[in-house]
Amino acid sequence: MRHIHWRDTIHAVQSWPRWKRYVLIATLSPALLIGLISLGFYANLHLIAHAKSSVVLPVLPVPTNPQRLLVVAPHCDDETLGAGGLIAQARKKGVPVHVVFLTNGDAFPAACAIVARRVPPQAQDYVHLGELRQKEALAALHQLGVEQKDITFLGYPDQGLRALWETNWLPNKPFRSRFTQRNSTPRGPYCGQNVKKDLRALLERLRPTDIYVTHPADDHADHSMAAAFTEAALTDLPPTSPQPQVHYYIVHRGDWPLPQGYSPQDPLLPPAGFAKADTRWKTFPLDTEAQKAKTRALNQYSSQLELCSRQLRSFLRENEIFGQLSIPQIPDHHRAKIRDAQGDDVVRFANPGSDITQLSAAVEGELLKVTMELRGTTNPGIRYGVRARSSTGAFVARTLHSPTLPPPSSRTLSCTIPLSQLGIEQHAESTVWLSADTGMTSRYIVDQTGYREFHLRPTP
Repeated sequence: MRHIHWRDTIHAVQSWPRWKRYVLIATLSPALLIGLISLGFYANLHLIAHAKSSVVLPVLPVPTNPQRLLVVAPHCDDETLGAGGLIAQARKKGVPVHVVFLTNGDAFPAACAIVARRVPPQAQDYVHLGELRQKEALAALHQLGVEQKDITFLGYPDQGLRALWETNWLPNKPFRSRFTQRNSTPRGPYCGQNVKKDLRALLERLRPTDIYVTHPADDHADHSMAAAFTEAALTDLPPTSPQPQVHYYIVHRGDWPLPQGYSPQDPLLPPAGFAKADTRWKTFPLDTEAQKAKTRALNQYSSQLELCSRQLRSFLRENEIFGQLSIPQIPDHHRAKIRDAQGDDVVRFANPGSDITQLSAAVEGELLKVTMELRGTTNPGIRYGVRARSSTGAFVARTLHSPTLPPPSSRTLSCTIPLSQLGIEQHAESTVWLSADTGMTSRYIVDQTGYREFHLRPTP
């Protein structure tokens, strides 16, 4: 058989009619463009990660008595991925640790199909997957030194926490899981008000000094919302209650952690895009015993490792990282802002007009003015929106620009929300959670800040 050299292919293409060569170029161009963008993104990401490897983060001290820890996990396994080593070292010191799971992590069709051995899985199969993941969580936390009495499963709907916060807040409008087909826990309906109430009851009973919860900018909606519900429960406590220190951990954010895969000798560093964000990161070094305990704990999650082993084992490192966030204060006629991570996802990297860099808010008379700032100018086909929920329970969503309209050429988009719509009186002290997002639709989100807490302070 004659070996075909690459030059033969070029000569053959050159002999084609011009129209054929144009068709070939038009066919290959999108794929080539996507390939070049992806190559640029990952090369840039790895260069940033390499540069940051020499950055020395402040060290978070090992918890000691009389500290009391509460770890809030959106799903069964997040506690081990984000804080397993910290839990192990705290328990070794005799520090009380309580872990609360907001959902059972039952809305995972691929894992459910494997466990149930049928496609598509039925509602009861998803229920059984949730029960299995609860058992895995108990076994994992046993490896970390946490007893069953110090574990709470709230049982809210996996892939439903955002809906509970935004659209199913009240008990008279419960959310129904499209996976388990359930709409309640044994304690009451699936609604945001009940999530906050359950977390508040835990806070009042346990009185933790430190809370560890997923970061608002985590790409997974349940993870992002776990932070909002935790902060809302804290805000709901009586003013005389001592306020715990809140620490945030990340599980999903672009192509992170780097390098992917089992690399126990490498440090875990903040996602590259957070270099310009407002999270103050600290590192928590793990001793050898804690690293082994975390590995044993992760190995209990066989239902997840079968599909996501490479990603999950990326968290088995020599350290863990935790961030702290300040709460912006908004006096009358002044602006407060938060800075968002940027450029750490291939879509956000390739489309600067969908990449949020900053979210700010100001009180102007009877209005709350909310402003979103972008890394690039606005693009056609992108929806830009902001959402607000106040401590009164009121919720407002605004579309700043629809993908069906020609976009203004701007890096800044704003809207105003009457304070009365948020149930806030003018010049009154209050709390509001604001979120900005970009995407093709309200469901397909390219970038989102997550809900960040702002305090409205009246001018004396």
